[in-house]
Amino acid sequence: MADKKKALVADDQAMNRSFVKVYLGTRGYDVETAEDGMKALAACKTKKFDLVFTDIEMPNMNGIEFLRSAKKLPGYDAVPFVVLSTVDEPAMKAKATGFGAFYYMIKPFTDAKMVDLFQKLR
Repeated sequence: MADKKKALVADDQAMNRSFVKVYLGTRGYDVETAEDGMKALAACKTKKFDLVFTDIEMPNMNGIEFLRSAKKLPGYDAVPFVVLSTVDEPAMKAKATGFGAFYYMIKPFTDAKMVDLFQKLR
C-alpha cells in the first residue's frame, strides 16, 4: 500500500484547522496542523507535504510570509498551496498567487469550494 498523502493546515483558529483536517482526512490525507506561519514553516523544513493550506491573518508570521518562505524550500516549488482568507480583495489574491498560491479560497469554507479545489488539483 502506498504512503498516505500528507497535508499541512496552518490557521490560528482551531475550528478552521479542525474543519479542513477532517475534510482532508475524508480525502485520504494524513494531516498535521499549525497555529501560525512560524510553526508551519518549521514543519515544512522537517517534512515533505503534498498539499498545504494557509490562512493569511495569523500571529508571528502571516500566511503570505509563510507561503513566500516555504516556496523557497527544496521540493516545495511544485507543492500546491491553498490560501484561506476572509480577505476578498483582488490585490490580496494577486499577491498570494504571485508568491505561488495554487488556489485562493474565501472563508467560510463550504463543501462546494472544497470540491472545486479538488477538481482543479487533478
